[in-house]
Amino acid sequence: MLRAHPAYAAALAAYTAGLVRFRQSSRLINKLSAHEVRFRVVGYLLHLSAVSRDEARDGGVPYGRLHELAVASGEVSPRVLKTMLALMRLAGFVDSWRDAGDRRVTVYRPTDRMLGFARQWFLHAAQALDRVDPSACREARLAGDAAFLNRLLVTAGRDHADGPPAGRMPEFIAFFGGREGANAVVARLLLAESGPATVSSRAALAREFWLSRTQVSDVIAEGVRIGYLDLDRRSLPTATDRLREQFARWVSIELAFYARHMR
Repeated sequence: MLRAHPAYAAALAAYTAGLVRFRQSSRLINKLSAHEVRFRVVGYLLHLSAVSRDEARDGGVPYGRLHELAVASGEVSPRVLKTMLALMRLAGFVDSWRDAGDRRVTVYRPTDRMLGFARQWFLHAAQALDRVDPSACREARLAGDAAFLNRLLVTAGRDHADGPPAGRMPEFIAFFGGREGANAVVARLLLAESGPATVSSRAALAREFWLSRTQVSDVIAEGVRIGYLDLDRRSLPTATDRLREQFARWVSIELAFYARHMR
């Protein structure tokens, strides 16, 4: 069991700090990753494009194929899918064109910028796993080996479609991944417990992750309601033992998942 490993505490700290850096990096990354369902559209497109490249094709993904995987699964609505594709196009994350054989079909392909985003996305998991197994050099391979990233997108995508790790902790993920901005707020509060970067106010949390004060207040209120957060005398949120336990368990599940695919 990963949590029993002597280096797991260091791995958990690396994962938490990396998640905070990822969410701090840009407004766009926050928009794409602040909610589990929206983020899955990004993952589905990356996976299907990697499968195409793995089969020696051009990496393009017809809209119908993406719709089949994302919408037919019941996880993503057609509206969310179209909104995310439009956002990714505006951000320079995808190229799109009409299929030469059927002009009614739009094909999407991740750009180099989007592949760079994928590397950022996986970086904190790779850094954490390197604390447990330094000989695997996952961080270096993620940065410098395109085939390593493509294999990861292919095999992790298939495994995720068969049984997403989030399915093992639905209650926690409903808050951590389903509440806008919750993953950033949770990681930031836990990071503050182990370092000098304290949380000074709700407004500071909002500015740090490009959230509104209302979004931050909603996260805090829900966290208090379900026993994940307490409020100190200044009404600032602090993590409860329940949140620490649930977060550590979730990270161990996610790292075990990625350890199978970062090979």
